[in-house]
Amino acid sequence: MLVRAARAAVHELGPTASMDEIAAHAGTSKSVFYRYFGDRAGLRQAVAERVTASMERRLREAAVDAPDGVSALHRMVAECLSVAASSPAVYAFAVTQGGAADGTGPDLGPFFERIAALLAEGLARTLPAADAGPGTTLVLWPRVAVGTVRAAVEAWLATEESVRPDPVRTAHDVAGWLLAGLRSADPSASPAADTHTPTQQGEPS
Repeated sequence: MLVRAARAAVHELGPTASMDEIAAHAGTSKSVFYRYFGDRAGLRQAVAERVTASMERRLREAAVDAPDGVSALHRMVAECLSVAASSPAVYAFAVTQGGAADGTGPDLGPFFERIAALLAEGLARTLPAADAGPGTTLVLWPRVAVGTVRAAVEAWLATEESVRPDPVRTAHDVAGWLLAGLRSADPSASPAADTHTPTQQGEPS
């Protein structure tokens, strides 16, 4: 309940909202939040765990429902963009390194490792074992992909909304960069025919 209240406060007040502001928005005292979370960093971690749990569920569903590896990657990137766009403030508070005086953020290492493992599973199904097995450079690809998508989503959010690229085109191109390099970002090419529509929600769960 407190995590949900904190998420709603951040959604309204922005990612740099103080504990005082979050507590006031939630209609309770700051001491209540300190009792359960220790400090603002603890609250951010709790919100991050809730947001990433929802994101991980959506990413797994997108990957499982996809007809092939290319579509799976495209759908996963699209879901990341959808989560971020649903509430940029909550995404920044829970997922990015900003929002704290020292520029640090919640520990999301385990979450990103699980997503990298999910991508590795898809890669193993798509390529012969000899091409993506131990000793090949492709064992690095899942973690590289996670880092690229995370950076792309944060850069997309940081872009002025009036000139922010279309999310469908962005998902298509980011997936293409990962699978075929920059040459895949052909302006004349149409986004993949995949009709998957990212889950809609008011703010990250």
